[in-house]
Amino acid sequence: MSGVNDLRAMIPEFARLEAACFAVPWSAQMLTESLESGLYIFTFVKQDDVLAGYACGLIAGDQGEIDRICVLPEFRRRGIGVRLLSELKTAFVAAGCGSVFLEVRASNAAARSMYEKFGFRETGRRKNYYPDDDAVLYGTVL
Repeated sequence: MSGVNDLRAMIPEFARLEAACFAVPWSAQMLTESLESGLYIFTFVKQDDVLAGYACGLIAGDQGEIDRICVLPEFRRRGIGVRLLSELKTAFVAAGCGSVFLEVRASNAAARSMYEKFGFRETGRRKNYYPDDDAVLYGTVL
């Protein structure tokens, strides 16, 4: 993790990564507002000077919420998602969070498998949350 100023300079890179990975990406403005709120944790991984992935999560009292884990397609299956998730969980513990939750597309088997390996358990579903898919809710106690 880096300082706010370092992360602020990376917002355009985060936005490009969002556009490459998500059907409904967060804009540079949304990323900036999240960073400047002081409530979000950001972490990232560079490979060969390329931003390969980033993650961010919200601290809400004693709970953490994983909002984004984003890895460029050409860098997937190299452990970057696992590293990002691990760094977020460590930061949530340091911030005093006792639990973490998230939502993920029902069809995203790779992400769901990763979360389950980290101890997340399905806690519910939101039918038709996405235009083309359900959302699966996960949570874990830290």
